[in-house]
Amino acid sequence: MGGELYSQRKEIKYVVPLGKALAIREQLDRLLQRDEHCTNGPYVVRSLYFDSVNQIDFAQKLAGVKDRKKVRLRIYDGDASLCKLEIKQKTDDRQQKLSLIVSASDAMELTRGNIRALQNYFADSHTSRKAYGIMAQGMYRPVAQIAYDRLAYKYPMYDTRITLDMNVRTSESNFDIFSPDVRYTPVMREEAVLEVKYSGKLMGFLSALFAQFDLTQGTYSKYCAGRPVYYDFNY
Repeated sequence: MGGELYSQRKEIKYVVPLGKALAIREQLDRLLQRDEHCTNGPYVVRSLYFDSVNQIDFAQKLAGVKDRKKVRLRIYDGDASLCKLEIKQKTDDRQQKLSLIVSASDAMELTRGNIRALQNYFADSHTSRKAYGIMAQGMYRPVAQIAYDRLAYKYPMYDTRITLDMNVRTSESNFDIFSPDVRYTPVMREEAVLEVKYSGKLMGFLSALFAQFDLTQGTYSKYCAGRPVYYDFNY
């Protein structure tokens, strides 16, 4: 464990009515190759988000701050063999993502708010030290677990990746991302989130596809949408 991943791409988001999302899916299946993890259907992404004692990341997103970040722990299809702690930093529509692969046992420590588990990776990982500094200074702790069903597509030119996320749901009380018994609250039932990520430029045939469906670019945040209890209580 302790491997690091890095990506830097432009990211565009759309919130799409479910019926239109299914039509887009048909076109993407015709034009692109699906990610190997969803050849037979969507896979489940679970993300545990952390925030500071004064909820700085949540507040900055709501305020539209240009340079902002999120810290999250992520697994796929409940598989404990791949747990990633991620720092996602955004400036307008450009994103930089640092990822640290951690063991399941250390992931569990993080779900309990024990950030000292990151010290196990200090010797070989810049990301672990950066995450620890952010989380220690801001007194970060788990605040919301968000899950959704994802279809992912890839195209080799410009590192292009397109995802459709459906059935977005949240829990602000159960932070165990390995638990099979999380009682989620639905966040998005009749819509899907379409994310388009690429380096350099977006291929013309993809631009034409999205124009065909008359999509409007937005700034939707699953993290903020996944905190209705906190939002209703504080704002």
